[in-house]
Amino acid sequence: MKRIAPAKEQRPDFLDLRDAFWILRRQVRLVLLTVGIGLGGALLYLAYATPLYTATALLFVDPSQKNILNPDDAYTLQGSAENARIESEVEILRSDTVMLAAIDAAGLLADPEFGPSLPLLDKLRMAVGLEGGDTRSGAELLSSTLARLTGRVDVRRRGTTYLIAVSVHAQSPDRAATIANAVAQTYIDLQIGTKVSAALAMRDMLQGQLDAARLALTENESALASYVDDNIDRLVVESGSEAARDLRDRLLEANTRSGQTRDLLTNARTLMQDQDWSGLAARLEDEALAQMDAERAALAAQLAGAAPATGAEADLRAGLARIESDMARRAQGAVASLESQATQIDTMADQVRVQIREQVFAANLSAGTLAELFEMQQESDIAQRHYRTLLSRMRDLEAQALVQVADSRIVSQAMAPRSASFPNKKLILSLALFSALGLGVGLAFLNEYYLGGILSAQQLGNLVDIPVGATIPRVEVPPDRLSVADMVVDAPLSAYAESLRRLRSAVDQAVRGREGGAVVVFTSSIPDEGKSTLALALARTYAIAGRKVLLVDADLRRPALHRLVGLEPQDGFLDYLNNPGQFDDAQGFYDVDPRTGAGLIMGQRRSPAPTDQLLQTKAFEDILINARAAVDIGIVDAPAVLPTVDARYIVAQADVVVFCVGYGTVSQSEVRAALAQIEDAAPPGTAILAVLNRDESPDRSRRFGEDAAGLPG
Repeated sequence: MKRIAPAKEQRPDFLDLRDAFWILRRQVRLVLLTVGIGLGGALLYLAYATPLYTATALLFVDPSQKNILNPDDAYTLQGSAENARIESEVEILRSDTVMLAAIDAAGLLADPEFGPSLPLLDKLRMAVGLEGGDTRSGAELLSSTLARLTGRVDVRRRGTTYLIAVSVHAQSPDRAATIANAVAQTYIDLQIGTKVSAALAMRDMLQGQLDAARLALTENESALASYVDDNIDRLVVESGSEAARDLRDRLLEANTRSGQTRDLLTNARTLMQDQDWSGLAARLEDEALAQMDAERAALAAQLAGAAPATGAEADLRAGLARIESDMARRAQGAVASLESQATQIDTMADQVRVQIREQVFAANLSAGTLAELFEMQQESDIAQRHYRTLLSRMRDLEAQALVQVADSRIVSQAMAPRSASFPNKKLILSLALFSALGLGVGLAFLNEYYLGGILSAQQLGNLVDIPVGATIPRVEVPPDRLSVADMVVDAPLSAYAESLRRLRSAVDQAVRGREGGAVVVFTSSIPDEGKSTLALALARTYAIAGRKVLLVDADLRRPALHRLVGLEPQDGFLDYLNNPGQFDDAQGFYDVDPRTGAGLIMGQRRSPAPTDQLLQTKAFEDILINARAAVDIGIVDAPAVLPTVDARYIVAQADVVVFCVGYGTVSQSEVRAALAQIEDAAPPGTAILAVLNRDESPDRSRRFGEDAAGLPG
């Protein structure tokens, strides 16, 4: 809907610094209150927060792969692989495996800070004397401790270096250092343990292959030896070598001796197991053992005839046990000597076989025999090399398991810190200050544009898209005056009177070029925003300026004009509208302002019934038509817009609507809602002016040189 309104300054679409400054100045109390609450909360938090101390252990991770037994096998990772290795170690340090091991190493399950604590419900039960206890399982208790430790441990890589910092936060500085060192050392120990386990696992895996290689070697050697033994005569004949014949004789002699020695060894072992010392002495032809057996028999005979439980019996038993022990040692030594002899004979036989093979291979054998020998010899050599390789690798792995070192080392152990790292008082207070300041500024703008009341003409102009005709300062009513509207007459140079003249100028601009009188309607969003007093003050301003003016109190439900001017009419405007036929003229509710002579149509009492239908009657319309013809300005004091619909019918007949907004008394949503209704009800071409009434800004009176009462100073 197109409006005709006085020209006003074009507002930019953005908020400049000056506007922001004045908004913050108006909302400075809210900002300071928010900052105070924020700082107070921060101080309260600092007063009750438990201080934490941070201790840091520094680890160095060597990305190169080392072999202590063979340094030439070492190599170094390059590029992204090196960075990936360091980052992997960081994640390993953060893992539950390391943390669980650290819990065990540092004894954190029994620690009052990190260990499990009773749930709040159990604590409340115990506080009121009920039975209660921790019913959680061991895994749940351990998980609780793990969660606490994980939350207090910070593992970070230092930039792009090979250094990893392990920081622990605890309530005790010594405890923080102890746990940090425990985590770092646990990580080192686990790293070594992992390497040792890997080496031993590889050794165990090779053990099966080594057993198979040993069996294959034994079978190959046995097959070759059996072939030589079984074909010795044929091999000697084919070779035609006298040395081969001598070696054959030696081999046959060695085999015979070996068989005899093995038989004797078997019998000796059986006799020793049965403790048949006399038979063993005879079989081995051991005179010393035979003599010891004779002594044993003599002692046994004496023991059989000795009185029981006597010293002699004890001595005999001790002597018998001693000689039996000596006999057992003598027998074991003899058996061991036989085993050594058997081994030596077998070794000699093997050597003879090797010599025979050498002699045979050097001789001119038949192709078939040579092929058979060569095949068995090659298989034996291959089995020997394979066995030696596996055996060497196993020995290397066993040695590695004993001499493993970690790829990481502690380069700086954690020391007990001197001061707490948490809470950081300066940081918290700074954050609280700036956060509260930012929140306060945000609340200030929110309160300025959406939530709070109207506190300046600029704010009002930003809120509504209509001109702000004037800003009326707040003036306390002196005891000897009926209303602040008297200031227009009694203090014509006051800021109050000047603001009314400014409003009169805005109204004159709005009706400029109009023929006949104009009807100006005063309304507001809600009651008690000062519109009635403002309407009377404007009427007096026009009257003092020599203009014919009529002020109509059309607030039929809450008439106030008669009290403001100190008159008591015989009848009220309500009575006239209810029954206009009984009034020959308007003398019952019409009078003039005692201070200026402005015409007044006053009310007398509140209406007991809805009054919107009275404002739609011809009688009310005739009053306004006659006012346009008889006076220069007709001012109508209409009810507030939001509580009733009366104002909508009055606004429909207005030339100018003065929308009165009380300083800090009405919400912005109410202002928007009321203005929307006014714009819907006003006919095309109606000018709408906003007025900020009862402005309490402290600098307004100073600009006019007034005292607090609004009188000239």
